[in-house]
Amino acid sequence: MNRNVRRVAAATLALQLAMVAAVAIAGDFVPNGAPRELKGAPGIYESRFEAVRGPSPFDKIALHRVTAGPRPPENPAAVLLFLPGTNMNGEIGIDDPRHNLMVYLATKGIDTWALDYRTHFIPPATSDSDLSELKGWTNELFESDIDAASAFVSAGTHRVKLFAGGFSRGVTFAYLYAARHPDRVAGLVMLDGSISDHPMMPGSPSGNADDVGGKHLTFDKRKLLMQMVIANPDGPAPIPKYKTTRENLEHVVYDAAKFGGSGGLANPIGGFSDAPTLARVLVEDDRWWPSVQDYEISLTPELKQSLAGSKIPVIAFASTNMGSRFTSAVHAAASSTGSPDVAFTVLDGWGHLDVLCGTKAESEVYAPIAAWITKITQRAK
Repeated sequence: MNRNVRRVAAATLALQLAMVAAVAIAGDFVPNGAPRELKGAPGIYESRFEAVRGPSPFDKIALHRVTAGPRPPENPAAVLLFLPGTNMNGEIGIDDPRHNLMVYLATKGIDTWALDYRTHFIPPATSDSDLSELKGWTNELFESDIDAASAFVSAGTHRVKLFAGGFSRGVTFAYLYAARHPDRVAGLVMLDGSISDHPMMPGSPSGNADDVGGKHLTFDKRKLLMQMVIANPDGPAPIPKYKTTRENLEHVVYDAAKFGGSGGLANPIGGFSDAPTLARVLVEDDRWWPSVQDYEISLTPELKQSLAGSKIPVIAFASTNMGSRFTSAVHAAASSTGSPDVAFTVLDGWGHLDVLCGTKAESEVYAPIAAWITKITQRAK
């Protein structure tokens, strides 16, 4: 009887892997260069894969795999697909395991992958008139890219169920993916993001894309500031009222009005993040993001119902500096899968980016995630 059960289970697994492999082939991911060893984490290697998703030069996505050794195991015990936030990507801007979740998890034997959205393939100098195709870059389109990426990762690692995670808007995408494919998600790893019941903006978009740069700190000035902080954080600041480039960036992120000011975006003044680390992360940001996504509801009632019935375990972290409503929204989203296994941590005094790469992220975020993934993986055996 036990043999029959094992045979059925093996046949089912083979069928599931064949199905995800078929989707992966459709995605047509191909290696992009040889694996490279990370200078900040000897023994940890990054591999990159690209896929064409449409006829436009912008219609591409990529995956970054970070793992121990140049030849990762064929069947790793646990695999995480990580979805970056708005304007972010999977590039390893900082390879220090103290400030990069992917690198940290790789040192713990967890196979980690991160996605480059289509936005990563839009040149910064592209004019708004040449960004018209972004009108169709909806949440649904991005989820289809995530689905293709997940299938490729599953086929390559022989894991039908992956851990899915994200930061900020990437959290929303991870919940959306889990709602559509609950049978392919082992657990959800959520950093400072939620599920919105209403669009970020009312009405309809007037332009094609949002610019990561602002009216005063334009994209070019923003990138120059990051480069100056990386090159010499104690050098003279571009804005005279600040003594150093470090101080300049500290106030840019601490005072960011879009995130409520007072350390909402990051709190280096309170010691929760470090300016050179922030600069290395932010300098990698992509310039353009589809405006249409600001006017969408992230999950339909039907998808919320699917998510509620999924019982997928969740670990989530919430900063407090954007206000109690934001923290509560992160908590509510973490409870949306209907699972009794929800680990939720409030990080008092932290800003948004501090959760991703702050001075205390290794001990308060990364280590608990690694332990939680290990626990869920062992329990599933």
